[in-house]
Amino acid sequence: MTLFALWPAPVNHDACFKDAGFEDFDDADDVWDANAGGLLSRLVDHLSRYGSARLVSEPVVRMQPWYRRVFAESAPEAIDLREQIVAPMWNKLPDCIVRFGEAGVALRTGCEHHIFWISLPEQESVLFERAVGQIAGPHPTVRTELKWEHLL
Repeated sequence: MTLFALWPAPVNHDACFKDAGFEDFDDADDVWDANAGGLLSRLVDHLSRYGSARLVSEPVVRMQPWYRRVFAESAPEAIDLREQIVAPMWNKLPDCIVRFGEAGVALRTGCEHHIFWISLPEQESVLFERAVGQIAGPHPTVRTELKWEHLL
């Protein structure tokens, strides 16, 4: 298996990124959010070539307002897959793991870092490296060597 990490830069100031050796920091705004959303869409589209997306981690559920919990017996509502992927990047939630097909392709997010961790079989790694530019869309890509133990 090969592990890749993709993230939209700049990122909000983050001590873990800084300790890892990353230096491209700035505050996220609406444009950044839109760009990060586009990156996620293109990444999921690309990984879906390996098969249907399937959430394998514990799903995050939308909390019901207190008055609905008191007056109605409604089951918690699972959030959609896109929200499942993004939620652990912003909140202290368990990691999100999504598998694509049966070949071992997976996407993982978590640890309150806006990083997409992509696991691929060895034979797919070269193809994925070539596709990174397409996944990034109109944004430049930079291969960055970091001290990964600070971000895992």
